Amino acid sequence: MRRARGQERRRYVSSCTSRDDTSTRSTIKDQGVGVSEQELTIREARDDELDIVASLVVDAYSEFAARMAPDAWSSFAQDIANVRGRSIDAQVLVALRDDRIVGTVTRYPDWRGAQPDASAVRVLAVPPEERGTGVGRALMERCIVAARDEGKERVVLAVTQEMEDARDLYSRLGFQRDPALDHEPAPGVRSTGYALRLDSSDG
Repeated sequence: MRRARGQERRRYVSSCTSRDDTSTRSTIKDQGVGVSEQELTIREARDDELDIVASLVVDAYSEFAARMAPDAWSSFAQDIANVRGRSIDAQVLVALRDDRIVGTVTRYPDWRGAQPDASAVRVLAVPPEERGTGVGRALMERCIVAARDEGKERVVLAVTQEMEDARDLYSRLGFQRDPALDHEPAPGVRSTGYALRLDSSDG
């Protein structure tokens, strides 16, 4: 089983050209020793990048495989790798540094599983070597700004119990527990819901 899971962890290499009309740039600071400013470009993924994004997602989440039942991980991995399926009714955003994809998140401006006043966020993924550099926060902040610009009142998401770092990030951004959003994204995988209320004073 370890070998089978390892086969799902495909390496990604990306050389991308940003589209100035759809990209936004975020200046972030690395956290920890040797703080330096690095520029990120956040934009929607192109069609020819979706397979790269799928590989990045599975690679980023594969550390949780050992903490799930084999069948649960298999179902969950298939779900999160379905980037092309999500792109039909969602925005697949990517973060790039030096023309290399270093993170991704999927946002649903009008997700069918959320109330009309909310947009939803799914599958925030940052490879281990990029964590702590502000990539995940920049992607989430882009989703929050977009939701506010669309007139939404809330941003909603769910996270599995294994993902403590993601849950800490959401807490720092102001998300609060919302049991009404609890669900199973795949058989045997339990996700707990969180919501961020977008007050008019936030912007």
